[in-house]
Amino acid sequence: MKDRIVCERYAGALLNVAKKREEAERVFEEMVFLKKVLHGNLNLRRFLESPHITQEDKTSFIKRVFSEAVTGTAMTFLLLLVRKYRLKSLSEIIDAYEKLYDIERSVQRTDIITAYPLDDAAAGKLRTAVETAMGKSVKMCFSIDPQILGGVVIKTPNLIIDGSIRRKLRDLSYSIMALKV
Repeated sequence: MKDRIVCERYAGALLNVAKKREEAERVFEEMVFLKKVLHGNLNLRRFLESPHITQEDKTSFIKRVFSEAVTGTAMTFLLLLVRKYRLKSLSEIIDAYEKLYDIERSVQRTDIITAYPLDDAAAGKLRTAVETAMGKSVKMCFSIDPQILGGVVIKTPNLIIDGSIRRKLRDLSYSIMALKV
């Protein structure tokens, strides 16, 4: 709980600075890039999170490796995280930044769960239907769960639409059990 609050505060501060400098979108793109790099490289994550590596080594490493890909505000933010011993929370801070940035742009984060991967045409139709129903643009995050058997489950922060075969079978089972014979 405490770590989440700290991450949200850092993310909020980063967004405020980025907005003042009119760099919110670029910082967002750079944060997404950093998140991909961190998730794709376990050794890098271990190096940055290690308490045995000095702050000076981490600072020089970050400047050397990320100076081309990350500019101004994002670089200053990374170096701040080094000074404040918060690099281990970088992924969570980036997640919080993405959420705040989406709220700023009035984009609704929506989790889409299907039993099988959707092709581009089906995903496009689903996006259109969800955006029409919600009245705003959506950021769709797809995941696969074979246990739903078929259909789709749509989750937003304040709404869950369960159109899965698993739920329909469960409802049918409850209806049959409720019958008096």
